[in-house]
Amino acid sequence: MTSDMQASHRAFLDRYYRLTHHVYDASRKYYLFGRDGVLERLLASDWTTLVEIGPGTGRNLAWLHRRRPNATLGGLEASEVMRAHAERRCPWARIDPGFAEDGNIGAVLGAPPQRILMSYSLSMFTDKGRAIDNARRHLAPGGELWVVDFSDLEGLSAMPRRAMRRFLHAFHVEAVPDELPHRHGASHVEHGPLRYFFVARFTA
Repeated sequence: MTSDMQASHRAFLDRYYRLTHHVYDASRKYYLFGRDGVLERLLASDWTTLVEIGPGTGRNLAWLHRRRPNATLGGLEASEVMRAHAERRCPWARIDPGFAEDGNIGAVLGAPPQRILMSYSLSMFTDKGRAIDNARRHLAPGGELWVVDFSDLEGLSAMPRRAMRRFLHAFHVEAVPDELPHRHGASHVEHGPLRYFFVARFTA
């Protein structure tokens, strides 16, 4: 991903989120399904460090902090608008600027994290496969990357599927192809109802 592409994508993100960040969480709860289930599953295992890629408003980090207050949490965020918002919401977390495809995730907390989370962010990345590979490369030994995002929507009938894809495209979001997690080494992949979302787990 070239510096020009990154600058263009960051400019789009900042324009979009400058207008929507105040209502982002309230609106997204109606169609970003599966997030809380992944957060619950993260809490079912022992870890003390986690970095979220694309934490947005900091909603997931705040949720995890309430449930595991002694954990060290951080984020890597491409949008300066959202990064500033997340820092205000999560003053106990370090949130660095950067892109998923080439950001130094291991430097966010000063050491490779035991868990990395991508929650409805992979579908916005320019190079999704590279983002997964970069995250896995920065995991601590024995660590895990968890991804929840839009799947191929093939469980929807043709008209709603086309409408949903047009809606996502308007916000620079692209449903994640079904083969992508498998191609990049997922150890487990499952789909939500109607293949609306998927959950994938990758190991270091």
